[in-house]
Amino acid sequence: MEIVISAGKVTPGAEEIKTPQATKARRIANFLPRPELLRDAVIEHNQDDNTTSIRFDTTAGPIRILLPVAQGFEFHIIHDSDTGPRILGTIRGDSLSVRAVAFRISEFLRTRGLK
Repeated sequence: MEIVISAGKVTPGAEEIKTPQATKARRIANFLPRPELLRDAVIEHNQDDNTTSIRFDTTAGPIRILLPVAQGFEFHIIHDSDTGPRILGTIRGDSLSVRAVAFRISEFLRTRGLK
């Protein structure tokens, strides 16, 4: 599932967004190794902030994997809590394949008991 945030409004993604980050997010989501992650993954395109992320609803609340905006940057794992967003960790993914990034996301969530 994909959602688009534009002008503060959340809508289901009706047409496909064709940015490099959106394409990479779809490829990562397709390689998530566990069925419950694949089923629960939501790709979120925030056009207000010009970001793309993969969101999971976990036992601790929503967790977003924020894709890098350019080559050479890190993936940020962000917990959206009542007190605001907090970075839980980063994945250095500039030289990793999308399959390796998907595995690291899965292991991050699994080892912390979030999913």
